[in-house]
Amino acid sequence: MTQFSDSSPIFQQEAVLREEHRPDELPEREREIEDLHMSLAPAARGVGANNVFLHGKAGQGKTAAAKAKLAELQQHAEQESEHLDLTTCYISCESHDLSTSYKAAARIYQELTEDSRPTGHATDVVMDMMFEAMDDIGGTIIIVLDEIDTLSDDDRILYSLPRARAQGYVDDHVFPSIIGISNDLQWRDTLSPKVKSSLYDDSVLFAPYDATQLQQILYRRATKAFRDTELIPLEDSATTADSGTVVTVDESGRKHRFQSDVLTDDVIPLIAALSAQDTGDARQAIKYLRKASELADKHNETQVREKHARKAQALVERETVVEAMREMTTQAHLALAALTVLDFAGDTPVRANPIYGVYKQIATKTDADKLGQRRFKDHLRELDMQGIADGEKVTAGSIGGPAWEYQLQVDTDIAVEVLNDTTRFADIDFHQLNQRR
Repeated sequence: MTQFSDSSPIFQQEAVLREEHRPDELPEREREIEDLHMSLAPAARGVGANNVFLHGKAGQGKTAAAKAKLAELQQHAEQESEHLDLTTCYISCESHDLSTSYKAAARIYQELTEDSRPTGHATDVVMDMMFEAMDDIGGTIIIVLDEIDTLSDDDRILYSLPRARAQGYVDDHVFPSIIGISNDLQWRDTLSPKVKSSLYDDSVLFAPYDATQLQQILYRRATKAFRDTELIPLEDSATTADSGTVVTVDESGRKHRFQSDVLTDDVIPLIAALSAQDTGDARQAIKYLRKASELADKHNETQVREKHARKAQALVERETVVEAMREMTTQAHLALAALTVLDFAGDTPVRANPIYGVYKQIATKTDADKLGQRRFKDHLRELDMQGIADGEKVTAGSIGGPAWEYQLQVDTDIAVEVLNDTTRFADIDFHQLNQRR
C-alpha cells in the first residue's frame, strides 16, 4: 500500500492553479484586450494585422491575452470569414534561446514548415528560407515573439519581418506581422530608430494588478480549484450575505457570496495584498495560493488558513531567490562566494575591497578568470539588485566617491547549497576557506 492517493480533501481541480493554465476570460484586462483587438482587426478585413508590442511586468496577462485574441481571430477565419487565410505562430524566445536573428529566423522556419531547424547556413540564407516558407503558406501570418527582448542587440529580424512586403521579401499575397511581448519596460527604448519605427504600429501597456483585481482573479480560480467552494451571485447588489464573504469577481462590480469549507475568509485577501505590495503579479499570487493549499494538504489539514499563506509566501520567495542564484554567471557566483566566506567569518557588512581580495583567492582556486575591481563591483551591484545581497552607501570613499558596504540577504547555508550544486564550486569547502583567511 503506497502513500499516494488519487484525490485530496483540499483540491478539486488543482490544474487551474498551475502556470500552464490559460483562463477563458481576462475581465481585468478588457481595455488592453480591446486595444489588441484593434491591432488585429485589419487582418479580418484582408489587409494584414498591425505590428503590436505588449509590455509590462511578468504575470500581467500579456501572453494569455495574445493567445486568447488570436484564438478568436482563428475562429473567425475558420467559421465566419470567406477570405481570411490565417496562420499564427507562437514562439518563446527565452525558452528556445533565440538570442540572435539567425536563431529566431531558423525557429520561425521550423514552426511554419514543421521541418527540422536549419543549421550551418549564413543568416541571409536562413532568413530567405523563412520568407520562402511564408510565400508557400500565403495569407495572413502573425508571429508572436514572447520575451522578444531576449534578442538583445541583434535586431535585424525585427527590422526585416515588418518590412517584408515593402522590401519584396515576400509575395503580394502574404501579410506577415509581429506581436512582440516583453517584461522589460525599457527594452523598446534601446532599439535603433529604424527598427522602432517599423516594428511597432501599436503598443499596449499591461500595468500591474492592484489588490482588488488580484482578489477577483483568486476567487474565480479558487471556485474551480477547491472542494466545497462556490461563488453565489447576489441578485440585489445591496443584499448582504447570511454566510461567506461578499466579493466582486470581475470589473462589472456585480456582487457574489464566496463560500468555502476549504479556505478561511482571510486567505485570499491576504495573498492578494502580499502580491500587490510586491509585484502586482497574478502568477505570483496564484502560486502563493497553490503553495498554501499544498502545505495544508501535506499536513492532512482540511482548511487552508492564514498561517499556510504566510509560510507559502516565504517558501516561494526562497525558491525565487534560489532560482535567481542558480542562473547567475560564473563571475556573479564568484562574487557571491566571496561574500559568503566573509559572512561565515562574521565580517559583514563589508566594503568592496576586502570582498575583492577573497574573490581573487576563490577565482584562483577554481581556475576562473579574474576581473578588475571596477567590473567586479558591477557584480556586487547585481547581487544587490536581485535581493541576494544588500548594498548600503555609508560614507565618502578615500577619493571622495561613495563607499558601499555589502552583506548577504540570504542564509549562508542556502548560498553554499547553490554554489556547491554548481560544477565549478562543487568541491569548495566554504567553512574551510573562512578558517584559512
